Amino acid sequence: MSKKERSDKKEKPAKAFVKRRWGVWKLIAAALATSLVIALFWIFAGSEPWGLPATPRNPRPATLSPLLFTGEAAKAYRIAQEVPELLEQMPCYCGCYVNPGHRNNLDCYTDRHGAG
Repeated sequence: MSKKERSDKKEKPAKAFVKRRWGVWKLIAAALATSLVIALFWIFAGSEPWGLPATPRNPRPATLSPLLFTGEAAKAYRIAQEVPELLEQMPCYCGCYVNPGHRNNLDCYTDRHGAG
């Protein structure tokens, strides 16, 4: 066996080891990146007011008439008028929670912003 053949035999296992090792590092990096994304999601989801906890009012606010709207908006306002107890138990995610006095999903239907 020549020196070149011996050196080729030595290089092949070394290259395979480096490739395997590089693959392990890629896997570790992907796991760390995934963990970081999940951790950031949990940190910011807990601190950001994504939705408003549903807090019913007493007395319950009056909703607008569904006759003022057409299509899907009219259906939504009709549901709000027929089963307000359902909507007041649902948290609001429309972004209007920054308004003082907005306490649950039923409050979206006391004015026109529930239509859009």
